[in-house]
Formats: sequence, structure tokens, C-alpha cells
Amino acid sequence: MKKRWTMRRALLVLCIASVVFALLLQTFLFHQSLRRQIRAESISDHEISLNKMQTDLSNFIHTIRGEMLTIYSEQDLIAAMREAAEKDTDMKDYYWRSWYFARKRFTKEDQLLAMYLYDTKDHLISSYRYNSVTYPKDIYKAEYDDNSDRVYDYVHGKRTDLMISGYRNSAAKKDIVRFVLKLHNYDADRNALGYLVCDINSAALTSIMAKYVDVEQVCLWLQPLNDRVIAMTGEASESQCRIQKQLAKVVQSHYKSGELEQEYDGNYLIQVSQENYNLEAFVLVSQSLLTATQKTLIRTLLIIMGAMILAIMVIVLFVSQWMTKPVEEMSSTITRIKDGETQLRVQPVGWSQELTTLGTEFNEMLDRMQVMAQEELQHKMLVERTEYKMLQAQINPHFLYNTLDTMSGIANAQNCPMVSGMCHSLSAIFRYSLNMTDELSTVQNEMAHVRNYLYVMDVRNGSTIAYDYQIDSDTLADQMPRICIQPVVENALTHGLRNVRRKDKKLLIRSEHVKENLVITVQDNGAGMDAESMNRLLDQNDMKRVESGISIGILNVNARLKRLFGEKYGLHIESTAGEGTTVTITVPAVSTENSGDMENV
Repeated sequence: MKKRWTMRRALLVLCIASVVFALLLQTFLFHQSLRRQIRAESISDHEISLNKMQTDLSNFIHTIRGEMLTIYSEQDLIAAMREAAEKDTDMKDYYWRSWYFARKRFTKEDQLLAMYLYDTKDHLISSYRYNSVTYPKDIYKAEYDDNSDRVYDYVHGKRTDLMISGYRNSAAKKDIVRFVLKLHNYDADRNALGYLVCDINSAALTSIMAKYVDVEQVCLWLQPLNDRVIAMTGEASESQCRIQKQLAKVVQSHYKSGELEQEYDGNYLIQVSQENYNLEAFVLVSQSLLTATQKTLIRTLLIIMGAMILAIMVIVLFVSQWMTKPVEEMSSTITRIKDGETQLRVQPVGWSQELTTLGTEFNEMLDRMQVMAQEELQHKMLVERTEYKMLQAQINPHFLYNTLDTMSGIANAQNCPMVSGMCHSLSAIFRYSLNMTDELSTVQNEMAHVRNYLYVMDVRNGSTIAYDYQIDSDTLADQMPRICIQPVVENALTHGLRNVRRKDKKLLIRSEHVKENLVITVQDNGAGMDAESMNRLLDQNDMKRVESGISIGILNVNARLKRLFGEKYGLHIESTAGEGTTVTITVPAVSTENSGDMENV
């Protein structure tokens, strides 16, 4: 009699066949889509690394530019360059100034090799050279091609950004990155004064680049658009070197960003632009490098698939049905633990070493998880205590407040009321200025800050100004950004009343409600100013000008008000030469009781 299959055996065979078919189908489909996916992910990883690299390079270039800009702090030199530009005077006395400037402003990490300062007629004013033999005295008189033609075109062109170029110093056997900065007056005309040239060792850039790419089978270079390559790294193959030279020539000759192809003779080109400076990063990656991960994953997938098929066959063939009940009991216990009964533990089944081990290890895992949770809580508490101690270790500004208050008390006890009052006012000024817990304050607090400031100024300069406060009591609780009135008052004292020779110097501060707005007026009878030009700057609200430090008090207050309340609010100036100036601050009228309404402003 033919032996019939049992249902259990049929189900076992069906399960094994279904699992094997599913794994084979999954492997086939995965193999079809894997190459494109892994290649896209590899390219994305390279692009992310290049973007991070560009950020670091931008920070380095920004540092170099900032150090070059400090030449404006050499006031006598700038004044002499201004006079030379206007009257064609001689500047031989400043020949060594670049040497002193380079040693004072640039660090060893900047790897500055040479510096040249020129006037508007391309005459060398001063120079610094790390080696007087290998670096030319004048870039326009070098014995080798140092890319000076591009410098000449730049300084006599209309570009105003920082120029970045490069060349090969054959005498020093080094690749040089050249930075060129135009110097000009900070006025409406921005008349040119000359330009500053700094030659940096390209190793400073390649050291940053090398951190973001694997050097094998990769060719990475930096190149400004329509200029030469300034830095390159990576262990490139012969074909990659050949492709790189061809692409560099294309970028150097009337190239626009994004015009290059992506694949070249088995290599993939990735290009990342830099927003702040005219600098492109290019990397050639071998296709074999992009597909290396794919081969590894395919191999791992086949191993896993074989292991899974073998394990399923063993389990299905040799695990009997009588295991179902104890497994279900264990599953039920695990579910209860998952639902919150964390004190429960699985009861190991004695008839099976595997299930016994599973139950024991699971119980030990639960115990370890509880221990880890407790350790994590303790660690968190330790971190919080450490952070608290770090905060305590910082300089406490209250020490300054208390010291000034103590000085005030001592001065008062020694019958020095003026010193006592000045210490008390300074303490209040520092306390108000250094308290950054809340961006907003009230008109009452702002006026208290202004009164303390005016008291200190009276002690310093003498009580020569009559102050008139016309503060509407309804406005005292109105909210406004901190330290907005005092910079305007300071501007009135410094630029309006300080140099005016009259006995009746007056300063009026008024606050009132006009419709739905809070209007604060600061009026003086001083020298006056060019209100039309200043109002134009206030309307433009140029953040670069605010950050540059020009008229930072007025422009800073105006920028903060517009950022917080909108473009229709801020400062407005009315002035008549010789008669005085009126500065009007306009913000929405929002009292502390209705501060929640500010979200709708």
C-alpha cells in the first residue's frame, strides 16, 4: 500500500517551497534595482562630503578675507593711500608695512607665503615674502607665469568680490592660491585706494580636502570658474589624470556651472558649487569604487539567503508539532511583558535546550535592560549635575553687580554721593544690558535704563544739557525690544550736542500712543545731520552694513524693530542743519497685559 502524505508533511513541504521561491524572487528583484540605488546613494554620500568640505573651505577663505580686511585698521596707511590716490604722493615710507602687517595679522596655520600692496596705478607700495629668492618682488615682474594678467583684469574691472586664483611657483616648487582684495573708501562714491594680494600655500586647502574623500581611485580638485586649478588631491589613475586635465581646460575657458557631463570613460564626475565664493569642487570617482558596495551586498545577500534556506529547512523538518504549546506560552508571557507587566519572566521549558536557552537569555536580557535603564537614569543625573557645575564655574555677572553696589555703599558712607550714584547707575546699566533672558522689555524699564545712562554721562561730561521727559503714563507698560531708546539718545549726545557751543542744549524724550502704535520721539537742538541719506539707509535695512559696524546704533535698532514687527515699523529721522534732529521710533502698542497678541502683529 502506497504511503500517503500527512497534512503536516504536506504543509512542511509547502512552507519550504514557498520560502525558497520568495527568497529567490527577492534576490533576483533586489539584484536588478541594487546597482542604481547603491550608485545613487554613493553619489549622494560623495555630494554630502563635498558640501561639508566646501563649508570648511568657505570658513577658511572667510578667515583669510577677514585677516586681509584688517588692513583698514592701519589708519595711517589707508590715509596715505587715500592721499596718494587723490594727489599722487609718494609712499616710500610704507615699504615695510606689509612685512609688519603679515606678521601681526596672519597665523602659521594660514600658510601665508607672500603679500603685495599696490596703489591704483599698479605701483607696488609694500611687499612681504617668505623667501625673497623664490618669490618675486613684484607679481607683474615675475620670471615665470604667476597669473598676474587675471589680477590686472580683476582690479581694473567691475568685480567687487574677493578674487581667488592660483598658479605654480616653479622656483619654490609649490602650488599657490592667490587672494586679491580691492581697497576703497567707505563712502557713497567708494573711490578705489588700491588692492592687496596674498599668496597662500595650496597645502592649506588640500589638507582640508583630504579629510572628506578616500584618496584611492579618486581625483579631487578646486577650480574657480574660467580660471586655473588651485588645489588637487587624491591618488588618481592615468585615465583620471587625463580626464581631469581635459575638464580643467573646459572650466578655464568660458565655462558655466552645470555644463559638464557626468560620466567619462568609466568615471563619474560630481560637482559642487560654493555660494559665497566663485569656487567649484570637482571629483572624479571610479565606477568600480561606486559598485564595490554593490558586489559586497550581493555576496552578503546570497550568503544570508543560503543560511536562511538551510535554517528554515532544519527548523521545518526537525521541529515537531509538540513544541507549539510551550512556544505559545512563552509568546503569551512575552506579550504580557510588552504590555507593561515588566516584572514577569519567561519560564524555561526543560525538554528543549534551545527553548531553555532562549527563555534564560530572554530573562537575562530583561534584567540587563532594567539595569541599563537605571544606569542611563544615573548617567543623565550625572550629566545634569556636571552641566550645573559647569554653569556655576562660569563667570557670574552678579559678582559685577554686587561689587558695584558695594562700591556705591562705601562711597555713600564716605560722603561721596556722586561716586555712589555713578556706581549705582553703572550697576543698573550692566544688570539691564547683560540680562538676555527676554528679548522684550517695557517703556518704563527702557526709560529707567536711559536715565541711568544720562546720569553717568552727566557725571563724565558735566551737566550741560537740559533733559525733558514727556512720557505718557499709558505707555509705561507697552512692550518693545530691549535697549532701543538708549542707542538713539547716545547718538543724539555724540553727534548732535557734543560739539555744539551753546548754553541752552536740550534733549527731549517723548512717548505717546498714536492710533494703534507706540511712538517714541528723541529730539535735540544740536548740529543736525543729513536726514535724507540716513532715512534711505534705514529703509534699505541692509544687514551687511549693520554687520560692518557703520552707524551700528541707529541701524541696529532699526533692523531689530523691522525683524520683530515688520517693514512698516522702525526709525525715521527729521533734521535741519544747525537747528537739531528728531528721531521717531514706531512700534505696535502692545502692553504687558496683552503680550500674547504680539503673535498676530
